[in-house]
Amino acid sequence: MRAEVAPTSTSAPPPSGPVEAGLDRTRRAAEHWSIRLRDLLSTYLPLLLMLLLAAMTWWLVRVTPVPGAARLAEPPSQAPDYILGDVELVRYRSDGSLMARIRAREVRHYPVGDRVELDSAWLMADHAEGALLAQAERAVLTDEGQRIRLEGDVRLSRAATATQEAFDARTSVLDIDLQSGRAWTAEPVHWAQGSVQAQAAGLDFEQAGSRLQLKGPLQAQLKPAGQRGR
Repeated sequence: MRAEVAPTSTSAPPPSGPVEAGLDRTRRAAEHWSIRLRDLLSTYLPLLLMLLLAAMTWWLVRVTPVPGAARLAEPPSQAPDYILGDVELVRYRSDGSLMARIRAREVRHYPVGDRVELDSAWLMADHAEGALLAQAERAVLTDEGQRIRLEGDVRLSRAATATQEAFDARTSVLDIDLQSGRAWTAEPVHWAQGSVQAQAAGLDFEQAGSRLQLKGPLQAQLKPAGQRGR
């Protein structure tokens, strides 16, 4: 006689009761936070990317070298861009005639204002009424080389002409318009011409017509004939 025994299962029974409820709550909570995280990312991710892009743009602007066009807007240097020694400059009028010849021990050109400075300057301003000669410790060319200002122990002279005696003037500052042949100063000046010696507060001289104006107060004296030229 054979007895049959029903097979028994070795696996654990499925959870039930409080354990199953706890697992279900944990699963729902995880799904809930996953959904909220996706919602937050979809809402704020574009803003975060824009902020990141703005920060990178600011950093690139700070570290990128300034282009050449922007550098041109910087204030120009006050230093001379070239220096020349033992120079002779020649200026001509529009008709090709000689206007002036200038010599200097040293010439410095400044890009600011296109300024030209000269040391130990010598000048010959040519004119139909006679050439003016001038010399000074230093000089400045302005107005595209048409006007020159002489400074420091300035001497102005002209040789005798058919109608005018030679003259010699000394002052500390003198402006000369090379085109018109006019020379003027508002500084004290000593004027000597023939038998006349004068001390004036300034002068205005024009080569055309040899017109001279000595500005007062004025002191003048007449030298005896035997002392002329001394």
